Formats: sequence, C-alpha cells, structure tokens
Amino acid sequence: MTTNNELFAYNLILDSDSYKVDHVNEYPEDTTYIYSSIIARKPNKFSDRVVVMGHQYAIQKYLSTRITMEMIDEAESEIVNSGYDFRRDLWEIIVKEYDGKLPLEIRAVPEGTIVPVGAVILTVVNTDPRFFWLTSYVETLLQRIMWKITTVASICRGIRHELKQFALKTDTVAIHVDYALHNFGSRGADSYESDYMSSFGHMTQFEGTDCLQSNLWIQRVYGSSRHHGTSVCASEHSVMCSNSNAEERCDFGGFVKMLDRLETILDKIDKGAKLAPVVSIVIDTYDTYRAVKEFLGTRLKGRIERLGARGGKVVARPDSGNPIEMPIECITMLMDAFGYTVNEKGYKQLPAYIGVLQGDGINQESLRTILNRLDEEKLALGNIVFGMGGGLTHEAGRDEFSFAMKATARCTKDGVWHDLFKDPITDIGKRSLKGRVTTYRTADGRIFSDRIELQEVNKQLEDMLETVFLDGTLTKKYNFEEVIARARA
Repeated sequence: MTTNNELFAYNLILDSDSYKVDHVNEYPEDTTYIYSSIIARKPNKFSDRVVVMGHQYAIQKYLSTRITMEMIDEAESEIVNSGYDFRRDLWEIIVKEYDGKLPLEIRAVPEGTIVPVGAVILTVVNTDPRFFWLTSYVETLLQRIMWKITTVASICRGIRHELKQFALKTDTVAIHVDYALHNFGSRGADSYESDYMSSFGHMTQFEGTDCLQSNLWIQRVYGSSRHHGTSVCASEHSVMCSNSNAEERCDFGGFVKMLDRLETILDKIDKGAKLAPVVSIVIDTYDTYRAVKEFLGTRLKGRIERLGARGGKVVARPDSGNPIEMPIECITMLMDAFGYTVNEKGYKQLPAYIGVLQGDGINQESLRTILNRLDEEKLALGNIVFGMGGGLTHEAGRDEFSFAMKATARCTKDGVWHDLFKDPITDIGKRSLKGRVTTYRTADGRIFSDRIELQEVNKQLEDMLETVFLDGTLTKKYNFEEVIARARA
C-alpha cells in the first residue's frame, strides 16, 4: 500500500522546467562554469525597493535534499517519456562523488535586507566544471520561492511605511503599527505552502495573523526567541447566523454572544491568562447600519462601556459594501453613539474600547485610498485596523517586481570568463547585467550592483552578498529577529 509520504515524495531532479533538461547538451563544449544572478528588474506602483527573502527556506527545504539512485530512476523514466535525453551519468556522479549533494555555491544578500530594484540579491555558480549546466537548472526552484516571499515582504513594507506615516500625522501617540495589517490570506492562497511562505513575508513587517501555521514554520526555517503571529477572538457569519433569528433578519443574539465571550476572556485575564482583551464582530450578516446604530450603539452600549472600563475592546468588522466608504461610515456611526475626542493633531478618535476592522477589498491601492479618506474626514488612524487576504497571497505575481534569474558570465576551459547578457530591443526593462556581479554598499549607504572585480580597485566597498550554500550545505542561517530588524529599518 502506498503511504502518504511515498505518494508525495519530493524529487529534486524533477523540480525544474522540462526544457532545462537538455541544456547540458546545448552550451558550448568548452564551458566549465556558469554564473547566474537573481534581480528584481522593475519597481511596482508603490516602491522601487524590495525586501530580500526566501533563499534560506529554499535551501533548507529543497536544495539541501540529497540526490538518490531512486530519484534518478524515477526522473529518468519521467524525462525520457517526456521526449528528452537524460544524462543519468552526471546525476550518478553527484550521488557517488558528492554523496547526493549539489556542487553549487550560492551567495545572497542577508534575508530581510532592503535593496533597490535592479540590485543583485542572489548569485549561483557551479563548483565542479562538469556541472556548469546545474547553475541554471535550479532557477525554477529558486525563483518560485524567492519572488513569492520577497514580493509579499516588499508589499507589506510599503504598507507599513504608509501606515506609520499616517499614524504619526493623525495620532498624538502613533498606534502600534505592528498590528495594523492582519493577514487574512490563508483561504485565498494557492496552496498550503504558498500560505506560510506569504506569512514569512507578512511577518517581517506585522505581527497579527490568522495563518495558524505561521509561527511553526518560522521556528522551523529561521528559529526565533519568541512566538510570532497573534490574533484575537472573532466571529464569522456562521456564528452570527446560528445566534440569529433568520425570519426577522436579526442577529442581535450573535452580538450578545460575542460580548459574553469578551467578558469570559477578561475574567480569565484577571486570573493571569495571557489573552488578547479584544473581540472582533462581523456586522453585515443582515444589516450593517442596524448592527452599529441599534445593537452596538444603543442596546449594548452600556455593556460595551463597562467591558471597556475593564480593558476590553470591541471591534466592528464590515464585510460588504464599498470598501472605501464603509469603514468611514462605520467609524462615523460609532462616534455618533460612543462619542469621540479630538487629539493634539486635530484628528477625531473613538474611545479606546471600540473600533473598526476593514478586511474586505483591501489591497495596496484601496488601503491608500482609505487613508486619504480618513485624512479628509480628520479621523485618526487609531480608529481602524486592516486585514488583507488575496492582496497578500495571490493578487501580486512574479511580474509585480519583474523577478528574473539570468546567466551573466561563462567560464571556458582556459579559465577566461566571458560576459553573458540579454539586451532585447523590444523591452529595455528586461536588459540583464553583465559578468560576475555582486551587490555593494558604499560608506554612505548607497547600494548598487557591479562586477566582483570592482572591489579589487575600491577596497572601501562592502560586498553585501554572503555564501549561504556550498556543495549541498546551508552555510549561513539567519534568525527571524535579525530578519525583522533589517526589514523594518
């Protein structure tokens, strides 16, 4: 009987594009080494910088896998049946001479580092001249991992910057921006793996998440001195419907239930439990306006105030309607019911025990527009937090920053390196770098990419790339606290 593990057994040889199988036969015969690099070629709409992420995960989970004879047998069958020649002899050398480990050197910018678009973030070169073709063979794997995590981290960095600036503008004391963008993306992710990879990127900038597996995978990949990723007690429509009178379209019972939960949580906190004193209530099951005005703002107002006096907080979550205007409307209705103060910056602020969570329709564009609307209405950022789903996990693809891995240099048997470069007249944005390139930092903090030979004439330049993988082994591991410190700089 086939076990689950056997059914989904990983084969590193097959983790590539099929057309790469034949490239070993297509390079010039005098080729000994191929040097390749990964860059983000173009800025997105909001940023010309990226947060480098993903190579540590790619190395640990995939590239450190040892090739076995069983993998070779399986790959040979698949590749031959796909219409390609298969160089079994070369893969057997890896097993017999390298104990299954890939003869490659990978150098990369430390994870969490912020670099400008166009800078080299990772390089790959073979360490055995017989395996020049292997450099590009791992492109598929590396790109799939790195563009995803780097893109999410970079998007979140841009959002964090926007939120921080708006908090400083509108709040006497800036809200805790670490929790201002919650990850709602699990159900919209392309896969289980895509979900936690997106979490890696999101967690470089924020702490709140509904990705239940996020901390576990951070611990596995990066290690950590603390738990990353927290959430609060929250309802969904099934809960509200189950506690409602459907015939009367009245979900008042659901609101009562959630306040009961908040009271229980506060009781447990009083006894020493480490819980978040917050409940989030979805308010649009039947009638958003009735939910805010009649239920929260009138019939339950006194109880909410009493729970607030104990340190509790109720967050109203609209989940339909115009995602730009609805949170503004909800904040305004809550202010009508619970009052507000005007802070030293001249912005209106709800009492600390009540607020709004907007998670519907949030992406980079809509969030920025909401901030502009809050500014127009003189509403402080402290009134609202955001949740983002698809905007984190799948709306942005590899082309968001135009990620690419290209061969930039080829060494021949005489030991001479020759430039390789792509320079299409139809798209200068796809122009590649030339030579054995790396990324430098100057004494004044400027970051740029150029040939490795440049450091021979300018000793003041800092080569930012470190060897992270050598002949099948992870050589540099970053702790997640280090990653966060760099990513939030």
